[in-house]
Amino acid sequence: MNENLLFAAAMRESDPMYDAAVVSAYGTEVWAYGQSNFLNNSHSVTKFLIAAGVGMLCDRGAVSLADPVISYLDPADLPAGLDPNWRRVTVETALQHKTGIDKIPFGIDDADSRQKIGDDFLRYILSLPVPYEPGTYYRYSDAAYYLLGCVIDRAAGKPAADFIRDNIAGPLHWEQWAAACCPMGRLIGGGGLFIRAADIAKLGFVYANGGVYEGKRLLSESWIRSAMEKDYACTRFRDTDIFVKTGAHGQMVAFTALRRVAAAWHGYSAEDGNNRNDRLLEAFYAHLEAYYPL
Repeated sequence: MNENLLFAAAMRESDPMYDAAVVSAYGTEVWAYGQSNFLNNSHSVTKFLIAAGVGMLCDRGAVSLADPVISYLDPADLPAGLDPNWRRVTVETALQHKTGIDKIPFGIDDADSRQKIGDDFLRYILSLPVPYEPGTYYRYSDAAYYLLGCVIDRAAGKPAADFIRDNIAGPLHWEQWAAACCPMGRLIGGGGLFIRAADIAKLGFVYANGGVYEGKRLLSESWIRSAMEKDYACTRFRDTDIFVKTGAHGQMVAFTALRRVAAAWHGYSAEDGNNRNDRLLEAFYAHLEAYYPL
């Protein structure tokens, strides 16, 4: 078997690396550190999963990108004094982190924020001012994807975790997975997915393979094109053919539709997560050039 250049690079990292995987039409290659957890925290890679769930519901006509997010919420959940701009926040502007808020209201690992928010994350988010016109101002936040998890709840007619189980985890044969919820039982959405690299890489492969897995269509080609063109939780890596969604401390899902290959990894680097992701993406790109040339 040819040397896996991504795995070799993962083993050279000084900060902990837990697992990595490459998925293609030829099968799945997996590397894992012997003493790591079976499942690992994907942090913001979770947003890639939420975006895919939204895409499935868009494909079915149950969600429209142009719909206001609050049209999928129970009116009883809307706080008094709701900023009128919240009514202009659409599903698409949430996918693109262009809600118009200028404040990151919470992170799943931020204990200080957690104390300020209280138990009702949704009411807290909607109590925030929206100083910018939605769609015109980029501000990355977990809040946007928490709201999208609520959209999935309503549009699917079941909890978002159940929809993901039935429509993503099941068809992709995920071995085990878990997703963090807020105290009200809603998916965090912006983080908190615990999974094997091999399993989340399969979702990357769905994107790489035009929306199809094992002969079954899970996502439309038009959704995948839009996701890549408009940055629905996937961004081009430099000037390569790789699209990625990163996690806060050096987690990743990456795919290339041109070569029909995907990869993922987990690790933890408190200070160097972004740089480590860049190093591993460079190794993945070298692997693609060596064994999946265009």
